[in-house]
Amino acid sequence: MQLIHPQPSAMAPHFRGFLCLSTTFCVLLCMASAISPEGEALLHWKDTLLNSTAMNSWSHTNPTCYWDGVICDDADHVTGIGLPSSGLSGTLDAFSFATFRRLKIIDLGFNNLFGSIPTNISLLVTLTALYLGNNYLVGAIPYQLTMLPKIMELELQYNQLTNLDTANLSLSPSLRNIFLRGNKLTGTFPQFILNTTSVELQEIDLSSNAFSGLIPENLQDIAPNLWQLDLSSNMFSGHIPRSLSKLTKLFILDLSKNNLTGGIPTEIRNLSGLFELDLSRNMFSGGVPKDLGKLAGLEYLYMSWNMFSGEIPKELGNLTVLGTMDLSWNMLSGGLPRSFSRIQCMRTFDVGNNLHLGGDILLEAFANWTYPRLFNIANNTFTGSINPAFCQNGGSLQGLDLSGNLLSGLFPGCLWNLHDLTYMDLSRNAFVGDVPTSMVNTSSLEYVHLANNNFTGFFPAAIKNSEGLLSLDLGGNKFSGTIPTWIGASFPLIRILRLRSNMFHGSIPWQVSQLSHIQLLDLAENNLTGSIIVSFSNFTYINSMLDMIPVSIDMGDYASHDGQMDIVWKGHDYIFTRSIALMTGIDLSSNSLSGEIPSELLNLEAIRFLNLSRNNLSGPIPRNIGNLTDVESLDLSWNKLSGPIPSSISQLMFLNYLNLSNNLLSGEIPTGNQLQTLNDPSIYSNNLRLCGVALSIPCKNGSSPTRFVGATEVHHDLETIWLYYSVIAGTVFGFWVWFGVLFFCKIWRFAFFSCIDALYQKFMQKMKGT
Repeated sequence: MQLIHPQPSAMAPHFRGFLCLSTTFCVLLCMASAISPEGEALLHWKDTLLNSTAMNSWSHTNPTCYWDGVICDDADHVTGIGLPSSGLSGTLDAFSFATFRRLKIIDLGFNNLFGSIPTNISLLVTLTALYLGNNYLVGAIPYQLTMLPKIMELELQYNQLTNLDTANLSLSPSLRNIFLRGNKLTGTFPQFILNTTSVELQEIDLSSNAFSGLIPENLQDIAPNLWQLDLSSNMFSGHIPRSLSKLTKLFILDLSKNNLTGGIPTEIRNLSGLFELDLSRNMFSGGVPKDLGKLAGLEYLYMSWNMFSGEIPKELGNLTVLGTMDLSWNMLSGGLPRSFSRIQCMRTFDVGNNLHLGGDILLEAFANWTYPRLFNIANNTFTGSINPAFCQNGGSLQGLDLSGNLLSGLFPGCLWNLHDLTYMDLSRNAFVGDVPTSMVNTSSLEYVHLANNNFTGFFPAAIKNSEGLLSLDLGGNKFSGTIPTWIGASFPLIRILRLRSNMFHGSIPWQVSQLSHIQLLDLAENNLTGSIIVSFSNFTYINSMLDMIPVSIDMGDYASHDGQMDIVWKGHDYIFTRSIALMTGIDLSSNSLSGEIPSELLNLEAIRFLNLSRNNLSGPIPRNIGNLTDVESLDLSWNKLSGPIPSSISQLMFLNYLNLSNNLLSGEIPTGNQLQTLNDPSIYSNNLRLCGVALSIPCKNGSSPTRFVGATEVHHDLETIWLYYSVIAGTVFGFWVWFGVLFFCKIWRFAFFSCIDALYQKFMQKMKGT
């Protein structure tokens, strides 16, 4: 039989199409069969989420075990779900926990999950680790969670859980880690931890909650192998239990930010393996125990913001591997132990704000430290000068704060050579002389504070190349010369420029207006002349609230007190620290500026204070003064401003300090809104033609509150008043000259009274004759 084969040209296309369709169908069928009941449950949960971009691979077209964040065993059962920091937004209500019989790990931390934890989570009988931290879960942890027999890690940190029923929780002997941090948990130390002994328990983190009461005495019986205990940022009170010293495997002990009192027990020396000890921000008192010197492995020691007193024990010099020592904000006295020179790994050294620490600044110890990052002795009573040797081992120094001491001598020019130096504060000391220039072309400096010393010379040219500079404070010195024109190009990011109380002269260079990021400009109490530059309106940071980008002007990790800066605020000197980051203002007071107030200056809507007082400004107050919608303090006093007070000033709803005194203003004082609360008449005093309720001076009938009184008329009135004063002064002067001669010259006095007697005798003789 002869086989007849089909012609390829006629049959091949249809056959190929059939094969392609069949193959596709088979693939889809295989894919569909790959979606297990566990996968279906996950897809159902995914559909309930508001944002599930990270789950794009979760679909019927992919096998479940190939989905992102899904882990399976050899039998293709889901054993782990890990999608931390994936932007998931939604609840766990639709998560079918009963479907997963082999699930061991759930990690959904750092997402946007909200709602409560479902009670059916207890059906996860194989769960060993639960991470739901950094979400927005609320409500109580369900008591059914105690039914999880083998849970090894419980982490529910950074949620907003409340009303936790800790009494109903119990621990499995296999539990290793407890993380409940960052919630709103209340009550005493959780009872469920105290009810069970677990030799496996290694970490307890209850930080950043609202737990109160005492720290339990029997933690060594509950978790003898505990290596981390973090109870920070709660409201625990009482003393540190001496029994904590029996937790000999402790590696990290953090009790900071509580209400703990008393002293530090000497038994703490038994924690020989301690790596980090944080006791800061409590109410501890007494001395710093010398037994701390026996913690040979200690690398981080934080004891700031307490009430420790006495001297720093020299035994702390035995902590040769110590990298951070923070004893700031206490009441310590004495000097720095020379034994500190044995600590070679010191990175951060902070003893600032103790007030009574003093003596010569310790340079020998610093010279032996390897790669120090921070050296802070601010607000104490240290004396002496800075030896250039201080710079020899400071190549890695990032923060240097020597402010508020009694240091003297010259500015060490080698400081400019510290390439990593970001923060430098030498303010409020007794340094003298010119600030030397630098051969360094680049600088990492962001904060330079040299205020309130006796520095002389011109504007420091050494900082000309500090393009990253954010804050410069040269106030309260004896700098002279002009403000350099290169200031605009050199500091493109600067936020705070304070040149107050120096001897700068000349006009304000227009290049200052190039500092578009400026939020605080203080040029007060100098010898500046000329007019106020119109281009100040280019200060975009304070030009509109929409343009404002909050930037923290503080030292961050570099020091504990965030710096200090003196600002004249609402007529008084205030010391700003961290809050300086929220301050916006311009102070040009106490100079010799002249001309009119540019109307463009009053378009800086986000400005909080404006001080132009004690200058020679003339002309009217611009009508658009009402544009300063956020201003709280406005001082235009002691100028030659004339004309009426614009009615738009009543639109300043946040104004609570105003001074328009000692000008040539006239007309009726505006009323209404916030001005009603500013009823002190002194803020309008010494203005010749002002009237109104605030001054208790009624305005004449027909007078207009907006009437402009010309400068000629005002000066004519001044001449009349000066004429009256001259006549009175001449009369008084002549009177005292005449009678002063009689009192102090005996011959004249004798002649005068003899003449009076002769006249009296002639008068009496005439009277008798008549």
